[in-house]
Amino acid sequence: MNFRTLTRKTWLIGPAAVALILGAAQPQAAPRGARPAEPARPAAPSDSDALPQALPDEPSPTEPAALATSPDSTLGAPLVPEQEILPIDLPGALRLAGARDLDIAIAREQVFEALAALQQARVLWLPSIYIGPNWIRHDGQAQTVEGKVETISKSSLFLGGTAAAGSSVSGPVPAGGPAQVSGLTSILRFSDAIFEPLSASQVVEARKATIQTATNDALLGVAESYMDLQQAAGRLAIAREAAANAESLASLTASYARSGAGLEADSRRSLAERDRQRKNVELAVGELETASAELVRRTRLDPRLVVAPIEPPEMVLRIVPDGCSVDDLIITGLRSRPELVEAQALVQATIIRLKQAKLRPFIPSLAFRYSGGGFGGGTNGFFGDFSSRSDADVNLYWELQNLGFADQAIAKQRAAQQRTANLQLLKIQDRVAAEVVGAEKQRIAASRRMEAASRALPEAQASLTLNLTNIRRGAGLPGATRPIEVLQPVQALAQARTDYLDAVLAYNRAQFRLLRALGRPTSLEHGTTQAARR
Repeated sequence: MNFRTLTRKTWLIGPAAVALILGAAQPQAAPRGARPAEPARPAAPSDSDALPQALPDEPSPTEPAALATSPDSTLGAPLVPEQEILPIDLPGALRLAGARDLDIAIAREQVFEALAALQQARVLWLPSIYIGPNWIRHDGQAQTVEGKVETISKSSLFLGGTAAAGSSVSGPVPAGGPAQVSGLTSILRFSDAIFEPLSASQVVEARKATIQTATNDALLGVAESYMDLQQAAGRLAIAREAAANAESLASLTASYARSGAGLEADSRRSLAERDRQRKNVELAVGELETASAELVRRTRLDPRLVVAPIEPPEMVLRIVPDGCSVDDLIITGLRSRPELVEAQALVQATIIRLKQAKLRPFIPSLAFRYSGGGFGGGTNGFFGDFSSRSDADVNLYWELQNLGFADQAIAKQRAAQQRTANLQLLKIQDRVAAEVVGAEKQRIAASRRMEAASRALPEAQASLTLNLTNIRRGAGLPGATRPIEVLQPVQALAQARTDYLDAVLAYNRAQFRLLRALGRPTSLEHGTTQAARR
């Protein structure tokens, strides 16, 4: 699946956010002389100025706008001085999730466990081997072959090995001779040897599907954590711009108040706004480092690191093509979700076990034991007359467990398990369809929200620019715009940027949730990454 991105040129705040974050960790002050942002920042008047000076020209619309920077170089600095900051991009974070996620590793180990169980089921046909000596001493009454009961004192020694089919062998053949079938001989149930490997292979397929499920969940978790980091970085950039604008407004209103053209109350109010915006910057720094810690946890990087996103937060991701019908998306999800593959494999396993339970009374079992080696002994403690000896017991029989009532109960139990597995499959199908529809609805709603926010943002920018222009052109004239009236446009611009940022990231989150609902993980190594600008 192609992984396409679309960035908006007019409102680039992501690279500036990273630059500000990285620059804040340096001891020196931020460089001066950068071209001002759009809307342009007014020049700070000196104490000797009677009225505010004219504003600098706005940047050319063909050049990318840079955010205004606060004159306080310590504002928004990292929480830990000289903190090491690592730039990270979305493809890199997703690759780390696929390689380092612990849930994926646990799912792989569960596959290995299921494979071991399958291997064990496939060797039920093979006998178990026991090798070693066995000694018997008897003193007292014993019945001879002729039926007489006599007092006998004897001992015997067996040196050799025993092979017994099945998995219930309790020990090697004793030196006194072969034991009864109900004693030490093991039982090989052909029904188990036939059906257990079949059901175990279905369990292996189910466990393999859990790896894909864990991968999808891990990629979604890392993607959403990266979106949280982008949102925090974007809000930090917005807060810095708002703080710089509030700083300029405070200087402007102070200049008007000193010249007598403005009110002291306006100056005080603008100072309060400046302090509030500075507080928002520090709050945004804390949110960014908190989001960084969560992404570091999910990617299993050094927990002491602080990561900063490389892509601009307002970058729009186009992962699932627009225009797909809900019916097509649901069908794709039902065909591709690994949870359904797992559930279907478990249903097949219960069907095999049900068939095994029904056929168990009709399939014979085998009791087999063979021993061979050297045997010798004599009266009392005498050992002698050693020679070779071999014994074999073979019994083929059918069993009605507890007169067949237990077999009937086992079959009913397996039937209930099979019906439960079918119901679980239906439940997962309903959940998959609901998740697909929900994610698609979120994507549509976020798209509309994004379009509305994109229309509001230029209006907020124009409002601030026009208010500043009116102040510059009407300085000292009756009925001119009061500087304090710029306070609301400053706040409106910050809110418009925040609304657009939240809408874009909501759209991107919906894209990843829809991708996960469809059961198709993001594979950036095999996909095509295209960036378009408009």
